[in-house]
Amino acid sequence: MPRKATQGTDVVTTPEVEVDGFTDEEMAKIREAGFDSVASHAVSFEEFTDSYPVIKDKRELIAVPFVSLEWNFHEGDNGEFVSVVIMRRDNSLAVLNDGGTGIYRQYKQMTERIGRQRGPIMHKDGLTTSEYWFNSDTGAISRKQPNDGGDWRKAITFYLT
Repeated sequence: MPRKATQGTDVVTTPEVEVDGFTDEEMAKIREAGFDSVASHAVSFEEFTDSYPVIKDKRELIAVPFVSLEWNFHEGDNGEFVSVVIMRRDNSLAVLNDGGTGIYRQYKQMTERIGRQRGPIMHKDGLTTSEYWFNSDTGAISRKQPNDGGDWRKAITFYLT
């Protein structure tokens, strides 16, 4: 069965399991042993999950080739976003999430054009960016840094190549 990306808001029901927690004395010993000691005996979470790692910093995909395998649209706290399973050159799989005007919009347009939400689609130059200035008070956008004293912040939009 292929592994799928999951969102932290998914609700999953599990069969009843008897939970046998640590006693206060055992917890004290665990704390005394320290993180490094406990971590050296811990089982990796990857053994229990069927999700792929999520790309936390899109900059790691700038000018780095990858293949879009499949994508799905989800409703989030700030509107709709896309989750994409990608394959990198080292054959590793990961999830790329985006809800902005760049990547998200490109996957929406691609879905309409090809009539499906799967590839493989090659992005030989990975991602690229567009930098601009955004005024959080007015919503205005500028390509160069304004000098009007407003609350201007540098912003980046990522795009597929």
